[in-house]
Amino acid sequence: MLIKINDKVNVNQRVNFREGIITDISIATKTGDPAGELGVQIQEYDTELDYAGSIGYVTENGDHYWAYFSQIEKDI
Repeated sequence: MLIKINDKVNVNQRVNFREGIITDISIATKTGDPAGELGVQIQEYDTELDYAGSIGYVTENGDHYWAYFSQIEKDI
C-alpha cells in the first residue's frame, strides 16, 4: 500500500484502532533502529518494499502518536 504525508490511516493497536493523519514518514537506514528515528524522512512510501520504519500521525483531537509500518491500515 502506498502511504503519503497527509493520508488518513487507521493504526492497529492490537486491542483497538486509532485513526489519524500522517505527519511524517521515517525509514530505517541502520540495524538497531527499527522505527527509523536515525534514518531518512520521506514524503511517501510503498509498504510492499518491507523496509523498517515508522510514521508520525495526529488524531482528530490533536494528539500526536507514532506507529511502525506494520501497524498501519490505510483508509480507503
